[in-house]
Amino acid sequence: MTIKKNEITTEQLSQLSRHICKTIGLEFPENRYKDLTRGIEEACSEFGFDNAHDCVEWLINTDFTKETWDKLAGYLTIGETYFFRDNAVFKLLKDKILHDLIYSRWHNEKYLRIWSAACCTGEEPYSIAMLIDQLLSSRKGWNISIIATDINEKFLNKAKKGLYTQWSFRNTPDDIRQKYFKKQVDNKYAIHPEIKRMVSFFYLNLAESGYPSFSNNTTEQDLICCRNVLMYFSNDIRERVVRGLASCLSQNGILIVSPGEADYAKKAGLSTFRSSETTVFCKSPLPKKTFSKNLSNTHQFKTPEYPKTNSLKETFLTEKKPIKKIDPPSKKKYTYEQALQEFNEGAYRKSIEIVTFMLEQDKENTIYMILLARSFANLKEYDIAISWCHKAIECNRLDPGCYYLMASILQEQGNIENAIKALNQALYLEPSLIMAYVAIGMIRRKQGRQKEFLKAIDNALYYLKNMAPEIIVPHSDDMTAGRLIKMLEPMFVK
Repeated sequence: MTIKKNEITTEQLSQLSRHICKTIGLEFPENRYKDLTRGIEEACSEFGFDNAHDCVEWLINTDFTKETWDKLAGYLTIGETYFFRDNAVFKLLKDKILHDLIYSRWHNEKYLRIWSAACCTGEEPYSIAMLIDQLLSSRKGWNISIIATDINEKFLNKAKKGLYTQWSFRNTPDDIRQKYFKKQVDNKYAIHPEIKRMVSFFYLNLAESGYPSFSNNTTEQDLICCRNVLMYFSNDIRERVVRGLASCLSQNGILIVSPGEADYAKKAGLSTFRSSETTVFCKSPLPKKTFSKNLSNTHQFKTPEYPKTNSLKETFLTEKKPIKKIDPPSKKKYTYEQALQEFNEGAYRKSIEIVTFMLEQDKENTIYMILLARSFANLKEYDIAISWCHKAIECNRLDPGCYYLMASILQEQGNIENAIKALNQALYLEPSLIMAYVAIGMIRRKQGRQKEFLKAIDNALYYLKNMAPEIIVPHSDDMTAGRLIKMLEPMFVK
């Protein structure tokens, strides 16, 4: 077969496919080479090339920035969605899940936490916001958080504008469009400002390990919708993503995926529940008869009992739990970088094995201890994780990062009071610790304590705006100051 000049070869596509999968998690097997070729052909001019062949060669052989990959992802992801896509899902959301969740919290803490992952151009999260408006037209006293994320910046920019064409309303009831949209002179439809304010959009690559995190408000979600995206990841990354999403759910929180992705979600250890309309996944077991009739008694946090102490020192430094002993691997040279790479790839047991061996050689290294704590926390072995935090604090009582990590783990356990104590201790040691302010703000927002939420976020924005936009914010899972500002500013409405 003769290859035409400037034509992409199969070998190039194979190399590029492996490179893309390793870097941004998207999988392009041979049966999707046509999609990959089309994406590169559309992207090549933006990268300064006049043909796709040279662009592919550059992508394969050149070291470049994360921003370049993010730009490329915009041409490789599909933006096919519309309002209230899949009637069965939205019927279940309105009639059961959201209805009963609101009812169960009517006389308690009035909050909802929802995440639309891989939100594309925003139709899904806005549809959820409209459902909430129909169920809860008067939201006074309620704290409602709807976050929407995607890897495609172009999609996010369109979603933030809230302008849509007729194509986004196929299968959408006319009364929805009439109530929540205003027709513009260019035949586009602008979403109602109140619905628009309910949703916060920001960049997040699900293939990376930046969630659950205080920094992007992905912790303790009541509902996560992640539809029609898992299928595009490789098996390893797909399993890591579903585990990460499960970690972001609150107790009894619900994950919704597309029907073709149900088998992937089952691997996250979630319980499966069927209704007459569709299938969803729940973080902890619910009786089937409860789900089929009413969910109102299941969507409540069950805070475990914790020791009652008045002193931060008593809580964190004297109440120690035994640290799990691990048999060291065969004697060989390990590095922290190896352990960190295993952690970032989701191989937490391997990371623990390496770091445990390294601690035998350097028993006072708090960096190793912190990585151990993070690894055990990601495995949901919180008591062991907290034990390593205790150990790290004993070795270095002036490290605010130890207290910040402790706070993250305590919040995962539901021990909010002591999480706040740990965050305040971190701020005492380092008053400019931005992520501690963000964490406090998110907790207070969830509790409906609006003044304290605004004060904390105001402090975070003060320090962020004194940083260069491209600087990575400490303890933020590699989020830049500029990106964090974009995420927080829409929330900061007095």
